Amino acid sequence: MIAILHILLGIILGVVFLALAVVLFCKRAAKKVLHPKAKRKPLFAWPDEFGLAYENVTFQTADHIALKGWWIPAENSHKTIILMHGWGMNRSSILPYTCFLRDLGYNLFYFDFRALGESGGDTSSIGYLELKDVRAAVEFLKKTYPKQCEKIGLYGLSLGGMVALGEAAHNPEIACVVAEAPYYSFRRVVSRWAWIHYHLPYFPLLPIVLHYIRRELKANPERYSPKYTISKIAPRPLFIVHGRYDNLVPAAHARRLYRQAGEPKSLWLVPGAKHDKCGEMGGFTYKQKLADFFRTYL
Repeated sequence: MIAILHILLGIILGVVFLALAVVLFCKRAAKKVLHPKAKRKPLFAWPDEFGLAYENVTFQTADHIALKGWWIPAENSHKTIILMHGWGMNRSSILPYTCFLRDLGYNLFYFDFRALGESGGDTSSIGYLELKDVRAAVEFLKKTYPKQCEKIGLYGLSLGGMVALGEAAHNPEIACVVAEAPYYSFRRVVSRWAWIHYHLPYFPLLPIVLHYIRRELKANPERYSPKYTISKIAPRPLFIVHGRYDNLVPAAHARRLYRQAGEPKSLWLVPGAKHDKCGEMGGFTYKQKLADFFRTYL
């Protein structure tokens, strides 16, 4: 009898220690998502390398985070495109494939999201907090360059695509949106990231990780996912660009978002492109399609 009790006690202690280890692991995983120190990379390209004059700018978010960016003016233009990068990237990551838009007569505004690039802050929420960043960017532009920002369009890649969709749904002043590789839902993209990098199955660990993310943010970022906001953009035009072979955000996400969006809308699945490689793989066609969209709607 005593031996059986010892065995049962050992099993109970083993389960308790295992549960504590799982909780500790999930807490650390949540911190890796929200505090991606390793993802803060230095800039590697600047507008003057592409023959573009620019201004370095700094502006504040509503929660007092200092964000860094570039203002690239076009001569006598009242149309501006705000361009937003992905998670683990910075504004120089999207500059080479999009700066050609200045020569089409658009003012361009690039900035680093919080906790990335040269911007302040140490928490990156993959969307929820970054919505505050783009709203601060719009307010800064309208106040600082009012004549140049009579019409505003948005371009966003991955995280930036999600933010572009969310801001357009919230702000009727946004004239049109290009969303490249946006995710369908926060829960799905975090689950996919965990599987690709750590081979973690969704159950039972991911619900715990997501719990600690919600707890630290004091909000549920899933509620701000594009699947809940994209239908609010119409009748303003939307162009979804996605890699056909995207390994992080499967092309199925783009198809779901496209079905839920209102008209006018268009979808282009770039042949051979993986995540954040549409500009590289799309080449001239990529630039032509972006140019045609903005010429038509902005």
